[in-house]
Amino acid sequence: MISSVNTNTGSYSSINSFGSAQSAVNSAQKRIGTGKKVADAYDNGAAFAVAEKLRGDTAVLGAANERLAVGKGMIDVAMKASQFISSSMSDVKATLVKLSDSSLSERDRANYQAQYNNQVKDIGAFVKDAKYNGVNLLQQGAQNQNIASNGSGGSVTVQAQDLESSVASVLSGADVSTAAGAAALLQPGGAFAQAEDSVGSAMNGLASNARSVNNTIKGNSSIMDATDAGLGEIVDADLAKEAASLSAAQARQQLAGQSLSIANQAPQSLLSLFQ
Repeated sequence: MISSVNTNTGSYSSINSFGSAQSAVNSAQKRIGTGKKVADAYDNGAAFAVAEKLRGDTAVLGAANERLAVGKGMIDVAMKASQFISSSMSDVKATLVKLSDSSLSERDRANYQAQYNNQVKDIGAFVKDAKYNGVNLLQQGAQNQNIASNGSGGSVTVQAQDLESSVASVLSGADVSTAAGAAALLQPGGAFAQAEDSVGSAMNGLASNARSVNNTIKGNSSIMDATDAGLGEIVDADLAKEAASLSAAQARQQLAGQSLSIANQAPQSLLSLFQ
């Protein structure tokens, strides 16, 4: 090897080692700081692309669950209103039994008829107030709601239940001014029995829709959890391993620095030959 003050060949290896160690320190610090071994495309382009797709899939399912939660709210409000209506139907039936008694005095009949009208009015109010996010599943003309359930065009249908026409309007339009009229409503297969069936069918349909929505939300959440776990395997850093790597890189950096310092002393040794 030529001894020269112009070219310090011994320092080249030390400089390369120092640069390599510095790069390793920076990489380890980045992984520790972000908690990820693949924080961006510079770390691993292919892995980052896969991770981004998985994040997109999770975001889509999260958005679907958000919309399904809205559907669940519609169902819950409609179900509560239906339950109140069902409870009120029992009171209406008791009043109709009294109105079907032909021995009632005119005054008692008028009082029970007013009671009946108020009870039916309450049922109509329950129907009209069953709104969630601007949607009322119980009103006349209500449309089925198709709620997005995934990112592939799937949906869950929340069925409208027209209790305004089948219950509120039927009962409010009934003639209960006479015992015969009230008795006719109570006959098997009569208007009141049909209204009761409508309420029961509505609650059954809403309960079925609620199960579908809840199951879809749970299914999506499970898929999201599994996707997140798989994503973690791809991009998350092993912090214990990275801490060890950082310590090793810092040690190499210190050794390279000392080696460079020794190499830089070589020209000074040459100068001593001329003293």
